[in-house]
Amino acid sequence: MSQPLSKNSGFLKAGFPLLWIILVGIWGGCATALDPVDNAVLAREKFREAVELGSINMREKQIAALKEAIGLAQEDPEYRAHLGGAYLQDGQFEQAEKEFLDILNIDKRYKTAYHFLGQLAMRKQNWEKAVEYFSEELKLPGAVSPHQVYNWLALSYYNLGRIKMAEQEWKNAIHIKDHAGIRLNLALLYKNQEQFARAMESLKKAVVLNPKFHQAHYEIALLYLREKKMNRAITHFERAVRLDPKSTQAEASREYLNLLRQGK
Repeated sequence: MSQPLSKNSGFLKAGFPLLWIILVGIWGGCATALDPVDNAVLAREKFREAVELGSINMREKQIAALKEAIGLAQEDPEYRAHLGGAYLQDGQFEQAEKEFLDILNIDKRYKTAYHFLGQLAMRKQNWEKAVEYFSEELKLPGAVSPHQVYNWLALSYYNLGRIKMAEQEWKNAIHIKDHAGIRLNLALLYKNQEQFARAMESLKKAVVLNPKFHQAHYEIALLYLREKKMNRAITHFERAVRLDPKSTQAEASREYLNLLRQGK
């Protein structure tokens, strides 16, 4: 008959608890960690789940699924980029910034990270950082909507008071794609520098590109008003009102129109 284990048992002296011995008997020889390939497959499944959750605006669950995907594939920047994007959509800007910075620790050439870090820097009015991030993005091939990146870079320079750099970057943007909004920005730069003829030229090109651009019509009206060309000013103030009646430009245009009509 076998003897029960006592305090002097060899196993207990060696510090091997009975529970540990039983578990080894059950699990011994089995793998305890997933194969890296299995991790990658599971991560991709979690990512697909996150995309579906995001499409129905289940943001909290989307974020949780993306975190699981990252846990399974730490070195994949794509999952972190989507997590950063989800945080942005949820208004969690600090968390978004952290994710995009983490991406750059994995891959310094991941242009999406620079893109969103630049936007976050603009939101904080950290114009120096915005210039840094947008400049890095533009150095990399395959930038999405590079004319828009040049536009943001120009705006950042403008807010730093670097007017010549801002002007050049807006010109670079237009060279890639002529855009009414960028033409307006360039016109406002010229206007603030009292280069009124150049401002008018840029605004007229803006309304050729987009005839319904109420902000450009409003700015044209102001320039005509400055030149005392009242009938032309009235025409463009009226267009600003008609094109977007609820805008701040429409409200200001109505005030100008009342004054101009009273003066006739």
